[in-house]
Amino acid sequence: MTEAAATAIIPVRLGSQRLPRKALLAESGQPLFIHTCRQAQRAGVFSSVYVATDSDDVAAAARAADIAVLRTSTEPRTGSERCAEAVAAIDAEYIVDVQGDWPEVAPEDLERLVGALRAGHRCATLATVLRDQQHTLDPNVVKVVRAANGRALYFSRAVVPHAAPGAAVRRLRHIGVYGFDRQTLLDIPTLPSSGLAETESLEQLRFLENEISIEVLLTETQPWGIETQDDYRAFLQRQSQRQSDHS
Repeated sequence: MTEAAATAIIPVRLGSQRLPRKALLAESGQPLFIHTCRQAQRAGVFSSVYVATDSDDVAAAARAADIAVLRTSTEPRTGSERCAEAVAAIDAEYIVDVQGDWPEVAPEDLERLVGALRAGHRCATLATVLRDQQHTLDPNVVKVVRAANGRALYFSRAVVPHAAPGAAVRRLRHIGVYGFDRQTLLDIPTLPSSGLAETESLEQLRFLENEISIEVLLTETQPWGIETQDDYRAFLQRQSQRQSDHS
């Protein structure tokens, strides 16, 4: 029996507030979002990898890198909504939404997300142990609280869970990648919100508010999202170190 197709979609926009036009930053030798696309292409589970965008500049950069483009309108408010609009035009049962500002996401973790979808989960994402106090306090670093069964309980930019004096705590850092089955993704733009998603500026809270459970897969890898100029400089340093190590 042939397995249902899995597709990676990288939603890209140029409206970033903290780091304007970050998707096209190219001090590494290629636009930031192209690094993300290449990681998806290295995974062994995708029949196709697409960029979904409303930007002519992003579309041109993707095509120059020989990456297929799905054009979207300016209406999507979030990455998953952009993916939902894009996926309506293609045939894919499982979709991994790889946010374009996660250039170091591990291909093997993307493969694990597809595995979770094929095992019956409607939605899945990634998290890793949060290891230092500086990032714990940073609101740009999203934390996730995970239930004993592996499902997400809550996501926050605040320090969660709170630790009572003397209590041991393990905090998890969310990695901005989501796997969806087709129908769940198509439903995302129609979901109402009670306000938590807007309050925290975290779209995944809207999924939880509407009883879409999110399987949280733990990983030992340490990819970082690029939110600020400092994040981008740190990415360039890591990229340079990797190239030096392989030379």
